[in-house]
Amino acid sequence: MKKISNLQLFILVVNFLLGSAILFPLGIKAKQDSYLVMVFALPLGIILAMIYIKISSIDPQKNLIEINKEIFGRYLGWLVGMIYSSFFLYISIRNIRDFAGQLNHFLVTQASLKSLTLLAIILIIYCIYYNIEMIARVTTFTLVIGLLLLTPSTIYLLFFSADLTTLQPVLAKGLTPIWKEIYPGILAFPLAELIIFPMVFSKVNNYKKIKRYFIRAISLSFLILTINTVTIVSVLGITLAENVSYPLVRSGQIVGGNLLKLDFFIALSTTLILFEKIKLLMYGAVKGFSILFNLSYKRLSIILPIIAGYLSIIIAPGRVQHLEFGLGPSLWINIGIGIYLPIISLVVYYLKRLFVKNKKSNDG
Repeated sequence: MKKISNLQLFILVVNFLLGSAILFPLGIKAKQDSYLVMVFALPLGIILAMIYIKISSIDPQKNLIEINKEIFGRYLGWLVGMIYSSFFLYISIRNIRDFAGQLNHFLVTQASLKSLTLLAIILIIYCIYYNIEMIARVTTFTLVIGLLLLTPSTIYLLFFSADLTTLQPVLAKGLTPIWKEIYPGILAFPLAELIIFPMVFSKVNNYKKIKRYFIRAISLSFLILTINTVTIVSVLGITLAENVSYPLVRSGQIVGGNLLKLDFFIALSTTLILFEKIKLLMYGAVKGFSILFNLSYKRLSIILPIIAGYLSIIIAPGRVQHLEFGLGPSLWINIGIGIYLPIISLVVYYLKRLFVKNKKSNDG
């Protein structure tokens, strides 16, 4: 069986966390303290990472769906696996819609949403058909290209157009606005979506180093997202950053003009990064359903993306409704499945271990 390296895992995590999150100033409702939201959320992200690693350590040779059968038993474990697999499919559907919309809005304005979705589905099928190894290789290349395009644009914006006084005063209203943005906000998106990685850990060639690479990748991603929020808020100002669509790209439009075309490079890089996130989510969904229903992975890798593409078109009549659901009920779906359910799984696992241990000592 082919495996991926720890470095490839690191790259997958960084790309996944940046995903669609890099387009927006996360925690913007905390106003000038929005950049601090990511700083305070990082320890919670590391704790969550430890929970996912602990679940995976129950049996390092198995993925999340298989481990839940060990924890909950055959039938309840199947139901929990179904919840996770459906969740991966649901998030991938939402991201396909974001991807097609972003392409249509910035890069291929003449094309229809349906044709762009079809293009995305063809590319997704091609990559996930060859399993996680292909996804990891392509993501490595894509993230490098994406960051090479994005980094110079961000540096230019920070050094030549940013007004850092918009980040003052610091903690004017205390920690309450920051916590309100962390829960459910940052915990739901993007942190809770990291539950996809227990589907990948068993494919890493050096399991002992997973913890180190996983946590470092999360830390780097949060640093990048913090700088991203500082850039957007200091260039656009709080009011514009909070209300405009695609604020990072808008920053490039305001500053770059027709000469620099910063908005084009930003849009292209973020689109590439988002697309790799979709492939990983789709891989998790296909892998999960193939295990649950004992179906061919390769056959499902063709069928499921087509279904997801169709659902992404009909999921909402327009971008406004799509975002309203994503920033409302969808956050609590993420919290429930990505945070509460793994915690419950660990509690059940340790209670079962305690019960078996006590039973053995009583029998002895």
